[in-house]
Amino acid sequence: MQMKEEAKATKKRAGLITLFKLLVFAAVIWTLYFQLRNVDWERAKGLDIKHWWALALSFLLLVPNLWMEFLKWKKITDPLHVEPKLVTNAFWAGVASGFMSPNGWGNFLGRLIYFQKRQTIYIIFSTALANLSQLIPTLLFGLFAVVLKYGHSNSLWITTSLGAAVILLLYFFGDYLLPQRRSRIPFVRRLQSIRGRYQNLKWPFLLFSTIRFLVFSLQYVLLFVTFGYEDFWFLVTQIWLIYLFTSFIPSLWSGKVLIRETAALFVFAGTAVSVPDVIVSSIIIYLINIALPAFMSSFIWLPKRKK
Repeated sequence: MQMKEEAKATKKRAGLITLFKLLVFAAVIWTLYFQLRNVDWERAKGLDIKHWWALALSFLLLVPNLWMEFLKWKKITDPLHVEPKLVTNAFWAGVASGFMSPNGWGNFLGRLIYFQKRQTIYIIFSTALANLSQLIPTLLFGLFAVVLKYGHSNSLWITTSLGAAVILLLYFFGDYLLPQRRSRIPFVRRLQSIRGRYQNLKWPFLLFSTIRFLVFSLQYVLLFVTFGYEDFWFLVTQIWLIYLFTSFIPSLWSGKVLIRETAALFVFAGTAVSVPDVIVSSIIIYLINIALPAFMSSFIWLPKRKK
């Protein structure tokens, strides 16, 4: 009798898991449609692909791009001593939830499905630290691009410098904001309980984030090379500006397809780069780095019962 009940419970749980996965898949597809439906496709006509190899390489670079993000996640889970399969599934669950959250910062939501309640605060805080580390190279390389294009006597340079300084101080010395004595506030006490557990994560996170930033910068450059542009240094500095301009603009979902397109048109205004090439390159980089991983995650990850 007990075995029958267990079998029914297992069957019911499997059905709920399948339903949950289908709901996530439907949400991903709906979000993709919602983000792409307002794109002005008429302005994307008149394209002339010159180098197919550049387009193919841009797609292939998605692998090291995702791998750097996975290494950050693996670094988080190493102290937890969990199964490699669980780490992988949680990573893809994070890709799905990050896709449907503001600026992608909700990736911890999918990851938490696989872990016990006592590990919640560590997962949330470490994931937030990893996300913050990705902002640092965007600011630093963006600051360099600002100086090259606009000089260092304007408000943009000052704003970017201050922003970079604040983020760096918060990233490396944010622990000192926590009181040394045990707090009466439950949330602060939880943060105090994991103080020190993430110290060895900061430099690896920054290394992986910097490599990842350079990889997706190269992907974006290669898309312009696809359409015949060959001034690599000019392209890469303009792309650093685009990422800088879009890094602090809130977006309901990750990807910022219309925001990045607008920023790219502003950055490349008055240059030899044509409007259709700017629009299509911005849309393709979104499809490669944001939409495709989210679509893949709907098939790969599968929430499992916590042990």
